[in-house]
Amino acid sequence: MKRILGIVASPRKVGNCEILTRIIMEAAGPDNKLEMVRLTDLDIKGCRACYSCLTEEAVCVIEDDLAFLLEKIRNADAVVIAAPCYILGPNGSIKKLKDRFVSIGNKFAHFAGKPCVTVTTYGAPNWEGYAEQALNLTARFLNLNLVDSAVFFGASPAEVIEKPAGLKRAQQLGRALFDPDYRRTPKENECPVCWSDILKFDGINVICPFCGTRGEIMAQGEKTQLVFYPKDDHRFTDEGRRRHFEVYLNRKKQEYIDKRKYYQKLQDPYRGTSYWVTPDKRE
Repeated sequence: MKRILGIVASPRKVGNCEILTRIIMEAAGPDNKLEMVRLTDLDIKGCRACYSCLTEEAVCVIEDDLAFLLEKIRNADAVVIAAPCYILGPNGSIKKLKDRFVSIGNKFAHFAGKPCVTVTTYGAPNWEGYAEQALNLTARFLNLNLVDSAVFFGASPAEVIEKPAGLKRAQQLGRALFDPDYRRTPKENECPVCWSDILKFDGINVICPFCGTRGEIMAQGEKTQLVFYPKDDHRFTDEGRRRHFEVYLNRKKQEYIDKRKYYQKLQDPYRGTSYWVTPDKRE
């Protein structure tokens, strides 16, 4: 028996994300233990940027539901992450969760290898934005084994499975979770490391803003294509994670401690006077 955790980042009850998550989990095989968490119902507070969590044995000092969610992920054998696209990006609960990943970046071994699929829904043509990339980024920062991701069109509840193709694709994602022979079909001109099709161009190189993989635009007759040159130490390798979460962030923390009085002097002219405004208290 496998444990499958569905993380639904949507406040809508029995909405598209919830339905797709259930279909995927149920299609993964019989007799599995299925659990779902509604991310928007959890109390996930914003990161304080205090850096007290940077040692491997430290935990985040904020007392909220993050520990509950991480424990559920840690105990799962597979994870499904689903979120609707709001204004070209995923529901804000995803960003709030991801902001707290500083506290688990050096604990990446806790979640390694767990198969994961992500699901994005959107309700207006050509308005899917960067939501899929953001969900995939969430899975990769958790060090999950991202097996596949899919985007479904549908604004009204259950619209994503109104056509048989939607149901079929969701079931395919479920079967892929525990299928060692499953291979995702790559999209044209996407980053081969993190699958992002959102890319930067510096005038010479094409650069993936997520994993840092570089490439170039090459002409092939009348067509052009992107050619990438992946490295073995990109941002989502074990070494890449250590370099950022263990080496860089701890170095910056120590730099602040060493120069604290200097930085406080820089702050001094901006203390005292306040331009903050707040809403009137309601009785």
